[in-house]
This record gives sequence, structure tokens and C-alpha cells, in this order.
Amino acid sequence: MNGAGKSGEREQKKRGRKPKADKQQSRYTIRLNSKDNERFLSLFRKSGHKSKSRFMADCVLNNPLKIIEINKSMIDFVILLSSFFAQFRAVKTNYNQVFAVLIRNLGEEKARLMMKIVEPSTREFGLLKREFEEYVTKLREQCLPK
Repeated sequence: MNGAGKSGEREQKKRGRKPKADKQQSRYTIRLNSKDNERFLSLFRKSGHKSKSRFMADCVLNNPLKIIEINKSMIDFVILLSSFFAQFRAVKTNYNQVFAVLIRNLGEEKARLMMKIVEPSTREFGLLKREFEEYVTKLREQCLPK
């Protein structure tokens, strides 16, 4: 009786390793070619980590990553806006040619009087061109990868 009673009352000893509080359950696999593998092993040896998985986790989680999101429609829009500059240059060239022809055919004073009619439109055109340039510059800085 004493032997049976003592064994029932005796606590059973737990065997094995104590369970970890934050168990690492997620697993990821990468495949490397021989050249990249040699580079990886070289970096691993220099790092001083004891396990490759810790080294990889440290590289991925502790080094800042730069994520670039490419918006195709925004790139197309910027390209279209940029094409306006060629049209602006063409209009400027035509404007200068018309002014030269007017001077040659009508004289400088009459040409200046005729050009005063289109002067407000020309100023507005120049302001629009500057606005477009600023807008395109902002879009390029915000949306296009560097």
C-alpha cells in the first residue's frame, strides 16, 4: 500500500524541452543559383550569426527596404504632358515666323499693331506653359521611380 499510494501522490516529472513562449512557426524558402549562394555564404560568414535563418531574418527585417509602386496611368499622363512642350516650342517658332513675315511685308509699325491684338493670348500662353512645366516636375518627383 505504501508503495502504491506514494507513486500516485508523487508528481510526474515532465520530460523534454520547455516550450517556447514565442514559437517560430512560419517558414520561407528561397532558391539561389551558385553565384548568389557563394555571395550569400560569404555575407553569412562575415555576419557572425550562428544560424542562416537568423541571418536571413535579420537581413530582411532590420534593413530598410525601398518599395517602388509604379502607376502606369500616371506615367502615361506625365509623358503626354511632356509632349505639350514640343507643341509649345512649335507655337513659339510659328509666332516668331509670323512676326518676321509681318515686318517684312507690312513694316515694323503695322506688324507691332497687329501683334498687340494677340499679345494677351501670348502672355496667357506663356503662363500656361510655366504652370505645365511646374506640374510635370511635381508629378515626376512624386510618381516616377528614381
